[in-house]
Amino acid sequence: MENNLMVAQATMIAMALAGIFTVVLPLGLGIFFWKRTGGRWRFFFLGCVVFPVFAMVLEQQAHRLLLGGPLGPALQGNLWLYALYAGLMAGAFEECGRWLALKLTLRWSRGPEDALMYGAGHGGIEAVLLAGMTMLNNIIISLALNQGGLAAVEDFMGPIPEAGMAAIQGMAAAPAGLYFWTAFERLSAVGLHIALSVLVYTAVRKRGAWYWFPAAILIHTLVDMAAVLTNALFPVAVTEGTTALLTLGVIFLARTIYLDQKQKTS
Repeated sequence: MENNLMVAQATMIAMALAGIFTVVLPLGLGIFFWKRTGGRWRFFFLGCVVFPVFAMVLEQQAHRLLLGGPLGPALQGNLWLYALYAGLMAGAFEECGRWLALKLTLRWSRGPEDALMYGAGHGGIEAVLLAGMTMLNNIIISLALNQGGLAAVEDFMGPIPEAGMAAIQGMAAAPAGLYFWTAFERLSAVGLHIALSVLVYTAVRKRGAWYWFPAAILIHTLVDMAAVLTNALFPVAVTEGTTALLTLGVIFLARTIYLDQKQKTS
């Protein structure tokens, strides 16, 4: 049965659309913020650099040390504990990277509009690297699978481990609509990164507003924790709906802070 695995054309189209969306969304937001607010591209590209360094290099090294050590079984054996751990690690590393980037470049910033550009770049490169590249990889595997079966996939990937086989089977069985949730997830994630960038920028720039930095870490932790828990316990619609609602609340808060900062810098 495994040799007869096929991925529907509609599913591959959905993958392609989701992948394209991960590129178009951040670029579109960057252009919008640049034209509408005067935010500068240097901050967009700064976000594109900071995310992979702090989230994909430093954070991953910390995961290897902690999950590979004596605490690993305890953290991974309890869903609530793991959700708290995953959320706190993402919040701490990404917000520290955001704070450091905005602090070091404060002298070049004209106002909170640069925080919008930074957030679009930070969240945008995350979307491309995590979702966009995954969709591209899925499409390549799907084409190989449809043309030559598992043998063609093995020619491309090498021997397929048990976990890889389960992933391929899941990909072949997944309905096309499931991949549109990937695009929706990235929309929420980019929105959250933009909002958190405004909070951290305010902590950096406004005297006495330091508390927005730990607040950003806490908010990031709670949103990611909610995503891990709902993903394990409920259907994908509940996970993405919960994340979107939480993100909208953070965006509303950030909008109020942004308008206040904008008024003071204009």
